[in-house]
Amino acid sequence: MDKEDISTERNKIEEDLFFIFRNEGMKLSPRQKELCSYIIRNHKKIAFWTVEELARNSNISPATVVRTVKSLGFESYREMMGKIQSYIIDDKIPLWWNVEKSFEKERPDPHVLTWVARDNINAITSSVSNNLTEAVSEAALAFNNAEKVYIVAVRSSRTVGIYLHSMLSQMMDNVFMISYGEDEMYDILSGMGVNDVIAVVSMGGPHYAVTSIKAAEYGHNNSIKTILVTNSQLCPAAQYADILLCVEQTEGHYSIVSAITAVEALVIETGAMRKDKSITKMRKLEKTLVERNITL
Repeated sequence: MDKEDISTERNKIEEDLFFIFRNEGMKLSPRQKELCSYIIRNHKKIAFWTVEELARNSNISPATVVRTVKSLGFESYREMMGKIQSYIIDDKIPLWWNVEKSFEKERPDPHVLTWVARDNINAITSSVSNNLTEAVSEAALAFNNAEKVYIVAVRSSRTVGIYLHSMLSQMMDNVFMISYGEDEMYDILSGMGVNDVIAVVSMGGPHYAVTSIKAAEYGHNNSIKTILVTNSQLCPAAQYADILLCVEQTEGHYSIVSAITAVEALVIETGAMRKDKSITKMRKLEKTLVERNITL
């Protein structure tokens, strides 16, 4: 199936699915209509939520969620979410297709900086949710409680991993970046214990780096707390994560900006939880860099 066939099939799924939420939803009660509108606006974000998560984030009661599902003609909540997930899967554009698309895209603004900035802003804004907020706090607590933190990030995800490692290292002495291939990675992972943490960054899709997936799987299978930063719930490593930081993708070009934003929040939260220790280490590092003429 070529790109045009994929696009045609996806459009058909979208028309059928969103027709139900728009047209059938208009026949329902005000609160149910509100829920239908929320689903349309946030369909990428909610695709893997439970009834309780959808109810909490939309400020609609779980009972109303269930009634709305039935009123729309779905057999069950699972069926409705299955259809949304199918649309999301078909909608996922491979990483490098997205890069190619940005070269050929009909730009809404003649200045590339303007539409790239708007695309980035939309991705960041769409990423903000109760789930991500809670995940950031949980991950920060896990970092603070860990004996050692190991970060795994390869290929297009490596930049995010390096940034996370660089920032955490300013305030913690027990953060390490695994920079070797898969064979050497297990030499390090095999020495980890249940009080350590693995932080995996796996961006892009639909083709994800196998090394990152295997690192997350190892952590899961050996009772090591595993944190995953990704831009898709469909990332194969998601099934192994104890804490999932899932951000939104940009629409018109490939970007890691939403992941960097989540990582920045994670770093700040981690530092705030250990404020005195963090400040002491950062000031000591600053003094050393000046004394060694590394910085002015």
